[in-house]
This record gives sequence, C-alpha cells and structure tokens, in this order.
Amino acid sequence: RRAERRAQRIAAGATELEQRLSDLLRDGLATADRAGYGAWDETAARMVDAQAPGLEARVRELGAIPSSGPGWPARLLEECALAHLLNQGFLHLDSLPEELAATTRSRVGVTVPVAELLAHGQPVRDQWLVLGREDSSDGKLTTRRIWLRGRGTGRMAMLLSFGAAGRAPEQALPLGLVLDADLTYYPGARPLRAALGTRYPPAAPPLPPGWAP
Repeated sequence: RRAERRAQRIAAGATELEQRLSDLLRDGLATADRAGYGAWDETAARMVDAQAPGLEARVRELGAIPSSGPGWPARLLEECALAHLLNQGFLHLDSLPEELAATTRSRVGVTVPVAELLAHGQPVRDQWLVLGREDSSDGKLTTRRIWLRGRGTGRMAMLLSFGAAGRAPEQALPLGLVLDADLTYYPGARPLRAALGTRYPPAAPPLPPGWAP
C-alpha cells in the first residue's frame, strides 16, 4: 500500500539522517562550519526524496546554525539532539504510546487528511475567540497559523493553512472574532493543531418583553 511504502521511505531517510548526525559528532562540530551549507542542502534534498518534509525542515535548520553567530556549537548540538530524538521516535513507532506516536508522525510530516479527521475525529464545539495570526513564507509556500481559545472549554487551538508563494492562504479569520464552531484536534500527545468543521449561525437575540413569537 502507498502509506506503507511512504513509511518505508521515511524510515530510510531517518536512518540516513542518523548516520549524518553520527558522522558529524564523530568528526567534531567544527566540520559543520568548514563544510558549509552545501552538505546540509544535499541531505535536505534526500529527506525530500524520502517524503519527510518534517525531517527536511530540521536539516535546513541545522545547516543554518553554523553561520548564526557566537555560540553556534551549543545550538547545533541541541538541534542535533532533537533531530536524533525525532529519528529514533519514528524508527521505533511501535514501541511508543499511540498519542506520542501520532505526534512523531506529524513532526516528520505525516498528517491525517482533513476530510478523514473531520469524519472520524471528536469535534469540540465552543465559542472560539481568535487571538492571533501569523504568516510566514519560505519562498515556495506561505504558511498561516491562527490561534484560538475556547470560551467554555478554555482550550487553545491552532489552525494551519497554506498558500502558494505570494498568495495568502484562503483561511482568514479576523482578530477578535468569536465563532460558534466545531474544531477537531489532530491526534497527538498534546493536541493543539485543529481543523475547522461546522460553523453555527449566531443565536437570535431575545424578543423584547411582551412580544410574542
């Protein structure tokens, strides 16, 4: 099946990245500065081939650290440790609790399709207040994050949407908006990302005293 083949590709990518990290630590962090960004760029391309966009993003972050100024070796070591944890998590998914396994899949770039999530997930209806919005771009894709908080549940949620370079994502909720809606959270150890489901119309205002419907 296609999902199984993709999982095999990602596992191969994670194994390759583990070897890259092992070589770096064996040869010393100073080699990362001498090698320049090109070596990391090649590794990132290999993660694209492995269909692991989350690992690709990690690699590109690693490649940018040696030129980031004083203290970069400590930052590089920290990011190497995080990448190692992610690799090992994916390579040992079967031994992880289901919620942590779901978080790991999401971090490497394997997400549940929205239609499947809305069809099978548990919706949370609330009055959701739009707290903030952030757009970022990597030159190829514009990513929009919208943060909300449920008035009744007190839960935080983040809506994630994408648009082609130079074009804003379609999902646009103004700051301060309160919407009565269902949100369905993506599975994970600490669910935050959610998908917007049914939106309900505002309740009709009460009739003035003495008025009959």
